[in-house]
Amino acid sequence: MTYATLGGMAVLMRHPIMIVRARLDPTVLEEFEDWHRRTHLPHVLEIPGIVSAFRVRGSDPIAGAHLMGYTFEDESVVQAALASEQAQVARRDWDFWADQVYELSVEIYAPLAPLPIFQHHN
Repeated sequence: MTYATLGGMAVLMRHPIMIVRARLDPTVLEEFEDWHRRTHLPHVLEIPGIVSAFRVRGSDPIAGAHLMGYTFEDESVVQAALASEQAQVARRDWDFWADQVYELSVEIYAPLAPLPIFQHHN
């Protein structure tokens, strides 16, 4: 099993995950989160290969911060999922919020297979 560090927390990974971090104008965060639940999340969950979603909230959140995680079925589906028509729809969803987003990052984490052990002899 592999662990990824997410907001200072160690997250156990059995499948690849995609983390989306956004900082928005705090005055629109409630409206954004409603849009995210009703519109964007259903679009993301239609992407072939994405099997679940989870929200990450810290104990001391940054004003306007929004952090989501999406779990892929396995490593073999990541590239096709990101290139799918459904992923294009989900990316276009963000156009409405472009003026309100200060920061946006998308990160993919995947467990690594055990690395071979090499011996060095002098």
